[in-house]
Amino acid sequence: MLPSPSAQLASANLFIVLSILTGLVGAFINPLMTYFLVDGLAVPPIYIGLYTISLTLSGLIISQWLGNLADKGSSSRKLYILATVGTIAALVIYSNTQSFLWVLAAGVTLMALGNATTPQMLTLGRQWAGNNKVNILQFNARIRACFSFAWMLGPPLGFMLVASIGFAGAFSVAIFFAVLGMLFVMFFVPEQQIEHNHQHATTQHKAPLSFWLLGASVVMGSMANTMYTSALPLYTLNELALPSYTPGLLMGLVACIEIPVMLFTNRLSRWFDKTHLLAVSFVFGLVFYIGIFNAYLLWHFVLLQLFNAIFYGLYAGIGLTLMQEQLPNRIGFTSAFYSNGMKVGLMFGSTAAGVIAQFGSFQYATLGSAVATVLAIIILILFNRLKHKQG
Repeated sequence: MLPSPSAQLASANLFIVLSILTGLVGAFINPLMTYFLVDGLAVPPIYIGLYTISLTLSGLIISQWLGNLADKGSSSRKLYILATVGTIAALVIYSNTQSFLWVLAAGVTLMALGNATTPQMLTLGRQWAGNNKVNILQFNARIRACFSFAWMLGPPLGFMLVASIGFAGAFSVAIFFAVLGMLFVMFFVPEQQIEHNHQHATTQHKAPLSFWLLGASVVMGSMANTMYTSALPLYTLNELALPSYTPGLLMGLVACIEIPVMLFTNRLSRWFDKTHLLAVSFVFGLVFYIGIFNAYLLWHFVLLQLFNAIFYGLYAGIGLTLMQEQLPNRIGFTSAFYSNGMKVGLMFGSTAAGVIAQFGSFQYATLGSAVATVLAIIILILFNRLKHKQG
């Protein structure tokens, strides 16, 4: 027997709060890491790639392992708490060291574990949505919109805190939200039941080639976005000498605009094919990155955020649901794979941004973003053709 609509709404609101708290932690940490490594620890830009590759590879293994455990019946709720402990421990070390080696060690062990918070939160929410027979795309879009809301607040506050009290202050606020999220799960979010026969089915359903192509397209989209966001602080502040609030303003602005785009994706998917909508998002991304490469005044960057918001709103609002539809019986695996795909894109994107800056400038990283969106479109076309052949 399904719960009443009012009970469903109350449960859905729990996951909305949890997604905001989870998103705030990442929104404080991720935009600052490039800046933290180069300005806070005074290491060469190429060290960005070393840190990101090491963290991502370690995180991939841990997140996918935990995702498989969730599919086999382990509690996503408890796995979320475990991952949050890793995040908190890593941030404590980040806040109290000036050594790149200590940051690297904490990253590949503790923060890699902490990176599993997002896929476990997505798995927990998807399990609830499946148990309560709600609209999956609408639910996922709302969760992603909550992440964008967190990114509307996190980066501006993070850069403001760095400017006033340093990186330790920003990381301390991230610790506060991580602790809050962990306590919220412990005391308010219930366990989600998975039927035994469903657990058995997860071990039988193999991922087809089309699934991996879609995953590659998601990686390219994440790579494009990461090259831009990694380069943005140092490009706007060091190379263009724009005001110190510029990176936070732009990240917060695009997060604000993309929220209604994400929420509207459910209605758009009734009129248009999800794969086509994802391709349209990449076209908007391509226009945005070419525009950013040629921008040099603050108002240029501000106006172009509309294209960025449409790109990322459609990309994030549809991508997760589209991947889950490919393997509906392996939600833990697909949620972890989606989150890891985003992280692989982050790894390639931040590494590419660091290499480009080492031998050129951060401005040219946006051209790399444009190339990544073109590759995403090509891969998505291959995915669509293969899906039609598979019937």
